[in-house]
Amino acid sequence: MTRVHTVFDCKHEQDIDISVEDDVLIPEQVRGLGKCPACQGKEGMVPVTGVAPGPGGKDLVLDSILMMPVM
Repeated sequence: MTRVHTVFDCKHEQDIDISVEDDVLIPEQVRGLGKCPACQGKEGMVPVTGVAPGPGGKDLVLDSILMMPVM
């Protein structure tokens, strides 16, 4: 698990624990898609990570985190 500082569209910031492959580069701050878990008002949220090619296309970089409710 890796802790990532995430800034959501609702402007709230939160450190989110994620699991990604070892070869994915993790920036200091990542965009959180949508609202943070508190603004969504839901419990049991699970992070879904998004990756994108890095500069030069060789490496993958953590691009975004979306918090999805577990049903």
